[in-house]
Amino acid sequence: MKLLVAACRELRSNSCAGWVLMTFAALMCMPGCHRDQSATAVRDFTLPQVRGGIFQLRGRPSQAVLLAFLQTVPDTADSPSRRQVTFLLSMNHQYSACGLKVVIVDSSALVPPQQPTRDTLINASYDWQLDIPLLEDDGNRVASSWGVTQVPTLMLLTPDGTLAQRWQGLTGPAILARSIENVCDGSSGRAARFGR
Repeated sequence: MKLLVAACRELRSNSCAGWVLMTFAALMCMPGCHRDQSATAVRDFTLPQVRGGIFQLRGRPSQAVLLAFLQTVPDTADSPSRRQVTFLLSMNHQYSACGLKVVIVDSSALVPPQQPTRDTLINASYDWQLDIPLLEDDGNRVASSWGVTQVPTLMLLTPDGTLAQRWQGLTGPAILARSIENVCDGSSGRAARFGR
């Protein structure tokens, strides 16, 4: 970004080129755009699954993880979180063979602040026809510690415990697939290192 600002200063005399460069910079900073965060180690967490059991991030040896922080209530068919689930289910079916684990963390308490009951979350998991874990994040403890401020927010984690990609806002299947393929193709031979 600093490089783009410096380039814009140099291009003041040529306003057309400056506008093109500034437009490109603005597009790269928009929510939902691709951001490479490959050097960021991730925090481990343990959360209850709404249908029973416990999910621990560190317990995913040699497995890429697509974490989705979504809002399950209020539930409307056209909500960004509900639409994101369709893409998540597709990614789960297409890339489970390469070791991808898709996980949804309920972040309904973010906006507007409301914490759904366990029964509401169980119903949501069936209403949304989830065959992937839905985790209960009471009080948004995990979402807050991961810097999640809006829903949906998606994070793609490599098998070696680093954050490969982060998206804010509704993210389409082509963008997700491209990033997942890059992680799956580059993950052979790595050891799991979550929570370094």
